[in-house]
Amino acid sequence: MAKGSHIVGSVALGGVVVALVLRATTLHSVNEAPLIYRVVSNVNDLDAVEGLAPPGRVVELWFRQRNFKEGTDDASDPFAWCGWKNGGDAVRIGIATADAGGVWRLSDLRHAGTTVMLFPPAPGGDRCLGGLYTELLPRACDQPGANCSAWDTPTLHWLNVRKLRPTIGAVAGSVSRAEHAAAAVADGPDDGPEPSDVVDVDENGIDTTAPGYEVGQRVTWRCGVGGTAVCPSVTIHDGSTAVSTDPEFPFVLGTIQGHRTGGSFIAAAAIPRGSPIGFSVNVNVKFRGLLDVNLGCDRTRFFDFSLAKVF
Repeated sequence: MAKGSHIVGSVALGGVVVALVLRATTLHSVNEAPLIYRVVSNVNDLDAVEGLAPPGRVVELWFRQRNFKEGTDDASDPFAWCGWKNGGDAVRIGIATADAGGVWRLSDLRHAGTTVMLFPPAPGGDRCLGGLYTELLPRACDQPGANCSAWDTPTLHWLNVRKLRPTIGAVAGSVSRAEHAAAAVADGPDDGPEPSDVVDVDENGIDTTAPGYEVGQRVTWRCGVGGTAVCPSVTIHDGSTAVSTDPEFPFVLGTIQGHRTGGSFIAAAAIPRGSPIGFSVNVNVKFRGLLDVNLGCDRTRFFDFSLAKVF
């Protein structure tokens, strides 16, 4: 499948090439608190997390979740928060140790005992069912539970998934206190059995540490005038035929991710497609907050939705 991508204030190609051959710490200083730069979801659930922390420090990863009613920042379709799960108390997912380069990883989390769903199970419209907000909370410790750094997450102000026209889906929203943030809308994975000219995923990322921005400034994606960046949009399309399938999501999915030293969030909301599809699939995706650190085999995308399991 084809895909659209916009990067605002992000790295140049030369920086990406350098990232492939240099250690992460040569490009990004390692702060006292951990920074998450890569998250993997398989079958809708959190499966892997990767980040930076002071070498040798123990990194604990915790999470909190709540639902929300997707909507805008005006009275026409207001965004609203729903209650925290688990009373707002954070739950620990796992523990890792930062290596000599400051990199820490947790993998195979779907089978580690604490399952964390990152995407809503179905479209919810203006109900709490349709929006899911997840905070990923890493802290660096001398040893588990001892002398740990503080959590600190960006702020999601609102997220709206809507149709600009009956066959055009879009995501808009606003975030502050993020060093890196990105928004995406998708009606299916990036790949399929045959190439297609129809874009299934569109994304737009903003790096507030880049020249021309204030670190952590409020950024907004709008469909029209007045935003920091244009809202991502896609054609809602199913190319399935009687003899071939075009894998698609059973809904239109809008997602915003925000990252800063001390914490990250992933917010996702779903709305109905509006027409039946021939073959629906689960959500497998790589989220990247940074495109210039340990890129490896990843594509230079903030959101890489895949038909197959991702690693």
